[in-house]
Amino acid sequence: MIDEATFFGEISGTREEILEATYYALCEHGYAGLTVGKIGNYFDKSQSLIYHHYDDKDGLLLDLLEYMLEQLERQVPFPEEPPEDYIDVVVDEIFDETGSQDGAFTQAVIELRAQSAHNEEYHELFRRSDDFVRKQLTQIIRAGVDKGVFDVDDPKESAALFQTVLIGVQTERLTADTKTIAESKAEFRRYVDTCLRS
Repeated sequence: MIDEATFFGEISGTREEILEATYYALCEHGYAGLTVGKIGNYFDKSQSLIYHHYDDKDGLLLDLLEYMLEQLERQVPFPEEPPEDYIDVVVDEIFDETGSQDGAFTQAVIELRAQSAHNEEYHELFRRSDDFVRKQLTQIIRAGVDKGVFDVDDPKESAALFQTVLIGVQTERLTADTKTIAESKAEFRRYVDTCLRS
């Protein structure tokens, strides 16, 4: 679902140039290692412009997350694939293991999510993001129920399970070995095949 969004396809101003630079610097350095100076390495204009627009690193990162969430909410369509096929795409996406820049960004997002424990602004943005993902998943699962290919009492509860597994897998990938993830994927596929599908 998220892969369908293009965050920086057409840069239209200084703000987006700064946010794009922040995205790449965050992928390379992570939250803890990120500084405005490192963001400046990806920014073609004067670094002073960054300080002109943002007071600190967290203000910049919050704006990046807000911008990306707005792009997701605007761009991500309801899938054209039948729900019984698309649910397999979702499972593959949840458990996808990649060493690409997207993987580095996912790691950075987990670090940012941890800030939610003591920062209300991060907490609110991740709540909005989680609500959006659950809504998308609920619509897919409900479409499958309406079509007769899924058999669950409450699509919202099933969507919540998918999202919890997604966040858990992302976190596990940072803190444990991949064997646990592979075992979880096999069991989650069993849930999809025997509990979700009719």
